[in-house]
Amino acid sequence: MADITTIYTNLPRIIDNFQVYLRELCMENLQVGAVMYRLREEIRNKVNAAVRAARVNDGLFKEMIVQQML
Repeated sequence: MADITTIYTNLPRIIDNFQVYLRELCMENLQVGAVMYRLREEIRNKVNAAVRAARVNDGLFKEMIVQQML
């Protein structure tokens, strides 16, 4: 239960880390076959860096929207 509290306490930092990381991606990064696995791994690493006192082992993508800038 302490891990969940730690994660919720650090949620603004986690969301900021996600947004910065995802904004840096380009379409070429998203067109590779194993993109979902790599995204999940990278995001998990960013969460664990933000909440060092807790440990996240996995994540779940509920929805993914890709917007291409022309």
